[in-house]
Amino acid sequence: MKIKQEQLDRLAGRLLANYHAKELITSKATDPELKAKIIAIISHNFAEEEAIEEEARTMLASYARGTKDVDPYKMFLLAKQKLAAKKGFIL
Repeated sequence: MKIKQEQLDRLAGRLLANYHAKELITSKATDPELKAKIIAIISHNFAEEEAIEEEARTMLASYARGTKDVDPYKMFLLAKQKLAAKKGFIL
């Protein structure tokens, strides 16, 4: 999934604001440092998911010739779920 930088900034800001409002965190770092770390973690997560999706597409491309009667989107989702589970990635 592609996400724009401004969406990441907004999401990280809202997460941080909600955590502060509900007193779920107390930090020694500044808010901009925390926001940057949240953005880095979310970006890394999206990159991992994109890599899994690409691997699923590649895997399905090799099997596409033999399966004409199967829904390709369902096969993609199944392959993606299996690869994610194998790698310990939660979708």
